[in-house]
Amino acid sequence: MFVRLRRAFTLVELLVVIGIIALLISILLPTLSKAREQANTAKCLANLRSLGQAQGIYAASNRDYGLPGGFLTIPVDNGINAENYATILVNTGLITAPSAASMTAGPVPEENPLFCPNGVMEFRGITYSPPAASVNKPYPVSRTDALTASPWRTQSQSSGKIIDTWYGINADWGTKAQMITNAAPVHFLPQTDTMNYGVLQKLGSIRFSSEVVFLFDGSFFNVNHDARRVSARHGQNKRTNLLFFDGHAATYDTQELPGGMKAAQGDMDSKAKLDKFPATKWRTDQDK
Repeated sequence: MFVRLRRAFTLVELLVVIGIIALLISILLPTLSKAREQANTAKCLANLRSLGQAQGIYAASNRDYGLPGGFLTIPVDNGINAENYATILVNTGLITAPSAASMTAGPVPEENPLFCPNGVMEFRGITYSPPAASVNKPYPVSRTDALTASPWRTQSQSSGKIIDTWYGINADWGTKAQMITNAAPVHFLPQTDTMNYGVLQKLGSIRFSSEVVFLFDGSFFNVNHDARRVSARHGQNKRTNLLFFDGHAATYDTQELPGGMKAAQGDMDSKAKLDKFPATKWRTDQDK
């Protein structure tokens, strides 16, 4: 009578197999992570292009005037939210985006053109209620600060909708003198000194529209006040997506943008500083 011995793995063989699996995982994970990152970057670019198309439709219906950064309330010291570019797009039906449940609730996890897939799904108090202290916030410490990847929230005065956007707008606000000094291509209306609404740019008047930034990965507006509001949220926190006035969107190494990866607060507050970084234009007086 013969007894058949059952073959089994030895401990050494098991350890070898586990080692091979671990090696394969270590090789595949970076590849999968890179693929996911590339997909998020592509989705973000698609969202920005959708916003560019919405801007074009808005301008076509408004004698070529582009979107304002938003509308201030009148009088401007009543402490009520007014509008920003995102609420204007939603209220006019040019895009669809969910409304948050309240001004303190978390963002709604629903894909829409205002959401960057590499953004932070957490509301961190970035609001616009002139002239409250929040008008000068946020103050991120760097371009990789989670604050730059967090949503900017505004409650529409006209519709009551509470809209989050993960994209900053290349706009300023204030007096006519400030608008001239900052030379941003987009303004909030009205001017706080004259209450004059007639200061919007016509899209056709923006020279080098394929180089002048309209929206950017980042939060809030007025990069003249704080350059760190531009976010390095793609490419392992080394790249930034931008939308230009001609409607195209592109990804840039953040190092190529004014201030680079180590941007400080005042790195975008003058034409002279911006001209040192010719890859993009942020002011209407950058004609070269």
